[in-house]
Amino acid sequence: MEPFIFVIVLLFIGILLQKTDAPVDFSKSLNVFIIYVSLPATVLIQVPKIVLNMSALSTIIIPWLLLPITFYIVILMTKNYPTDVRAALLLVLPLGNTSFIGIPIIKTLIGPDAIGYVLMYDQFGTFLMLALYGSAVISYYEIGKVHKRLILKKLLFFPPFFFLVFALFFGKMPLSISPYLETLASTLVPIALVSVGYSLHLRSEIDYSLLSKALVLKLIVMPFIAFGILFKLGIDPIAMQVSVLESGMPSMITAGALAIASGFAPALSAAMVGYGIIICLVTLPLIVYAMQSFL
Repeated sequence: MEPFIFVIVLLFIGILLQKTDAPVDFSKSLNVFIIYVSLPATVLIQVPKIVLNMSALSTIIIPWLLLPITFYIVILMTKNYPTDVRAALLLVLPLGNTSFIGIPIIKTLIGPDAIGYVLMYDQFGTFLMLALYGSAVISYYEIGKVHKRLILKKLLFFPPFFFLVFALFFGKMPLSISPYLETLASTLVPIALVSVGYSLHLRSEIDYSLLSKALVLKLIVMPFIAFGILFKLGIDPIAMQVSVLESGMPSMITAGALAIASGFAPALSAAMVGYGIIICLVTLPLIVYAMQSFL
């Protein structure tokens, strides 16, 4: 219980920092450190521990199986809504906050042994989806076509993905540098949660009916669809719990920011991120309890 309370405290610290005279790009600076330092160090430590079996592969496959399901449901949900609303939900619903929120919460709810699976889901699932699918959605709804060069650039120059591929081939890091990597990796959880709290803003001028449906789909329906798929495969319980929880993470902050910057229903996009983070603090522990009771 204490680690979960610590998660809430760190989020609250980030919210309180909004009232200070912190620089305008404070959250951006924290995110740069996470992306270029904390996440690569975590990747180098945790990924070599993963055994590439069916359980590990399932954490990669499940987000891609859920993507067309989510896409189709969003198309049905938004058939009577403007194009910018459809574009916003197509961007923020499939893409979850599987690293900044996913890593600290899953580490708290399941334990450190789950982090390797989290990284596989995040990098080969969520990140690739952001780079490929997310970029395609933005390009299509902004200018009517897909920029393949932009997508490839995002993929090749994202540091955690580069280090993930490196760690899969290189294996366990030398003992001489492992303590230093551990120190750098330990910064991920507190900095990520403070950054999320600092970025947490709620707006009111939205369609609450559509928002409610979208949040239910993102935080409840998708993880239970994931559980139904994975339960039949009979995979490792930790890998299953990670995949299900990652499927039920709130919308990615980056996806929300991109939707807002592209003019895709800014109020709705911000609300999906903001309300999703708050509500997931209740839904994710309940999902873990339900899974463990069932299993």
